[in-house]
Amino acid sequence: MKKLKLPIYIILLILGATGLHAQQKRTINIIGGARSFISTNQIKVMDSIPDTTTVKKNNGGYALIDLGVDITPNKSVEILGMFRIKNYYGGFWGSGVSFDVRQLWLKGIVGNVFRYQLGDLNLKQTPFTLYNHHADRIDSLPDVFNLQNQIISYEKFYIGNTWRQQGANIDFGLNFSKVLKELNFTGYLTRMQATNFFTVPDRLMGGATVNVVQGRHISFGYNGFWAFDVKGTAPDSNTYHNSVNTIELEYTTNLKNIGFEVKAEAGTSKSVYSQDVDASLLKDYFIHGYATIRLPKQYLDFTLGYLNVGPDFRSIGAQSKDINYSAAPEYYNRYTNAQIPRPLSVFDVVRNENIYNTSVTSTLMATNPVYNNVLPYGIATFNTQGILAKINYKFPKGIAVNAEQYFLSEIRGQGTNSLKKFSQTKLLAQIEINKLANFSRELKIQIGANYQITSRKSDVTVEEVDLKSLQFQAGVEFEFIKKIDLLLGIVGLSNKGNDFLPVRNSYSKIEYFNSANYDLSQYLSAAGIRVRFLSDRIYLCALYQRSTYTDKINVNPDYQLDQFCAYF
Repeated sequence: MKKLKLPIYIILLILGATGLHAQQKRTINIIGGARSFISTNQIKVMDSIPDTTTVKKNNGGYALIDLGVDITPNKSVEILGMFRIKNYYGGFWGSGVSFDVRQLWLKGIVGNVFRYQLGDLNLKQTPFTLYNHHADRIDSLPDVFNLQNQIISYEKFYIGNTWRQQGANIDFGLNFSKVLKELNFTGYLTRMQATNFFTVPDRLMGGATVNVVQGRHISFGYNGFWAFDVKGTAPDSNTYHNSVNTIELEYTTNLKNIGFEVKAEAGTSKSVYSQDVDASLLKDYFIHGYATIRLPKQYLDFTLGYLNVGPDFRSIGAQSKDINYSAAPEYYNRYTNAQIPRPLSVFDVVRNENIYNTSVTSTLMATNPVYNNVLPYGIATFNTQGILAKINYKFPKGIAVNAEQYFLSEIRGQGTNSLKKFSQTKLLAQIEINKLANFSRELKIQIGANYQITSRKSDVTVEEVDLKSLQFQAGVEFEFIKKIDLLLGIVGLSNKGNDFLPVRNSYSKIEYFNSANYDLSQYLSAAGIRVRFLSDRIYLCALYQRSTYTDKINVNPDYQLDQFCAYF
């Protein structure tokens, strides 16, 4: 119990201080949340030799509380400190309890003009400078899976398309009476990595955005992103530098109840190591623009765009991936008698927070064609050019349909003069039957599909590529008793064909290609009951889910995962 005394004293002290302030002026608030999770899991391995080594069942779970103190000593300053107490089930007498600082920041206003924040930051610029694309996550997950996916976003601080960093941020705005309407500035400086005083120098990341609003119709701006090593913080003088500079333009207008919007962004990048300039230098440009027509009376939006991202365009802030495919899965990270690493499945992508990153990485991360082979780094994917089209339909009485189509190709051949061509067709739909039929209780259906094609034709047969991938999802949410919901869902993924996977050196340049063949199918199905209490954010959910992994080429042995779990 000794390990628990200090945190308990701190909590009591904070609560006491809150009570005192309540009698005077409320400047301290206790905030936070709690979660409990328990599960029982089972694996079934379909190998040619019966698996007698892997333990087939395991049980586990945890309870945690995030407790924060939000202090506002005056109207210009706010301070937040939050720590976490987490206990894994099975840890007794404090041995399974951990204490961590989860968040710590200070923000305020200087002279009613400058806003600043120090400590933990959630940062985002444009899709080509600093942006978390979530390129491999499944869009519009059914609610039975989204409950688990939301935990990943909470744990990794995924707030929209932001990245979590630590440093300082400042922003301010100016208003004008003539020529210009307003000017807004945002700048930040963060520390990506700390020096080890030997081979690793301090690496900082900074950025700035200047946005000018000319009037009701036109706005334009500049975005700068820089990641750089601080020379002298380590004996190794081979310092890294990555810079991206972009300009963007937006024009909007309305004509007879029809809305028009044009957005464009273009820029350049440079990535280099100071002592290996000839081997490491990468410089290139990108262009991205689209036009949208809005028909509010028909509830329709049409978008047509163009994308061109050079083969040597590098922006670590926009090309960092949230999924780390080299990370070990949380459950059964090895299987079969040979105890080989278990390949990640849809089960892990949907609910395993261990494989997700918290912030920007300096090296170009590996992609996985199984989950995304067309735009693995989002629209910041380099060596890509082509057109895109989107249609959005949103009927007020509960129907929303989104469709998009990409036709892309490589700009420069990889290992050959022939170019790969890419196609992506995506459809997402949500139908709220209760709104259409005037039901008093919620009844919602969600469906979605993403079909990708990668191909390359060549006079040399061995160079040809033909890979097709289909991802689909469907789900139902039905409030059959007030505040009690039935949740059903399925996610499927199939890949068939071949491709060549690049092997890159430390400068992200290709040195070799590995041939890869696929005939793979995966399914994740789930059924659950959710009981909502005072609000939708407080609930108890019990669910059962099954994941199957079938590899017809037998690159990896097939397996099946079953899980029964409960979330509170």
